[in-house]
Amino acid sequence: MKASITPEVLRWAREKRVRLQIDSASKKLKVKPDQLESWEAGTDRPTFAQLKKAANVYKTHVSVFYLPEPPGNFEALTDHRNLPKLHAPNPEQSYRLNANIIEAYERREVFIEFYQLLEEPPPEVTLELSENDTPGHAAEEVANFLHFNTRALQACTDSRSALKFWRHIVGEFGILVCQTSVNTHLSVELETVRGFCIAQKPLPVIVVNPKDSPYGRIFTIVHELVHIGLGKSIMQNTNFEAEKEWNRTEAFCNQVAAEVLVPTDELTSKVNFRTIKPDISQLSNHFRVSPEVIMRRLLTLEHISRQEYQEFRKSQKEKYKDISKTGGPIPYHVKLLNVAGEHFARTAFTAYYQQKITLADLAASFSKCDPKHIPKIESVIFT
Repeated sequence: MKASITPEVLRWAREKRVRLQIDSASKKLKVKPDQLESWEAGTDRPTFAQLKKAANVYKTHVSVFYLPEPPGNFEALTDHRNLPKLHAPNPEQSYRLNANIIEAYERREVFIEFYQLLEEPPPEVTLELSENDTPGHAAEEVANFLHFNTRALQACTDSRSALKFWRHIVGEFGILVCQTSVNTHLSVELETVRGFCIAQKPLPVIVVNPKDSPYGRIFTIVHELVHIGLGKSIMQNTNFEAEKEWNRTEAFCNQVAAEVLVPTDELTSKVNFRTIKPDISQLSNHFRVSPEVIMRRLLTLEHISRQEYQEFRKSQKEKYKDISKTGGPIPYHVKLLNVAGEHFARTAFTAYYQQKITLADLAASFSKCDPKHIPKIESVIFT
C-alpha cells in the first residue's frame, strides 16, 4: 500500500532537517536515487514500510509527512566550528551531527512536557551576558549565577569527579547538560563537534561529546554556558588551546570560560614566577583543569613566552591525548543517564512516581531503551 504523503515535506525532512544529499539518503533508505527523487516530486509514493524507514532516517515521526506543508519551527544552530577540511565535509558525520541536534531538541520538548505534567514551572535561567562585557565581568556574572568558587572543587578527587561536579551545578540552575547519542551509529568525532547548545529558554541545553577528555568536556560546558548567556544557539569544536581565535564570539566565550575556571587573581596569587614549571601540576590539581589550560592562561596573562607555551604543548601532546578512553567500558545504563542528563532523569522519574507517565513512557524518554534498564538508571540517580 502506498502512503499519500506530501512530497514537499519529504524533501524538507531530507534537505532541512537532517541535511542529506539524495545519494546519501537513498543509501540509508536502501532505494535508488531516482526512486527517492520521484517520491519528492510526487510522481510516485513510498510504501508505508518505506515511509517508516524514512521517518527513522530523517529523525521524525511518520505523521509529519502527512502535513500539508513543511513545519517552520525547526531552528538551525549557528556553525562556529573550525573544521579541518571545509572543502570536503564528511557527509556521514554531518548527518550524525544533525541527528544529535534533533535528539537534543526533542529531549528539551519532552523535558518541558514533564514540567507541564507535574504542574510546576521550569527553573528560570537568569544569566544574561553581552559581548561588550569584559571577559572578567562576564566571568563574574557566570560565577554569581552558579554560586561558584574554586574552593567548591576541592572535594573532587580526579577529572571525572570534577566533570560530575560541573554537570551537576550547571544542571541545578535550569540547564540540561547531556551527551551526544547513545547509539553508536550516531556517534560523532571530535573534529566534527566538541559540543553545542540550544539557548532557548526555558530549559536551554548543553550537549558535549563523550569522546573528549573529562577536562575537555568541563571547558565545553562552561564555554556553552557563556553562549546561553549571550542567547546564541551554536555548535563548535574549537579548542581552548587553539593558536588562532578565528571567530570573535568564540574568542570571547573561551576567555570567559577560562576566567571562570582559572580566575586571574587566584592564579596570580599562586604562581611562583621563578619556579613556574614545577608548579603546573599543582595548579592543575587546584583548579581541576588540564595543564594546557593553565599554561594557556599564563600565556594570555603574559607570565610566560609563546616559545615556552609551544614547547610545553609539544611535550604534552601525546600524554594528554583523549584520556577519556582510559578507565574501562562504561555500563550501558550509565551511558543512557549521561545522554539524558541528571536533571532530566530526576524529573522523568518524578513524573513516573506521580503516575503522570507510564513505564513505557519513562523508558522511551531514555533514548527509547528497553524498560529492563530503568531500575539500574534509578539506582544510579537515587543512591
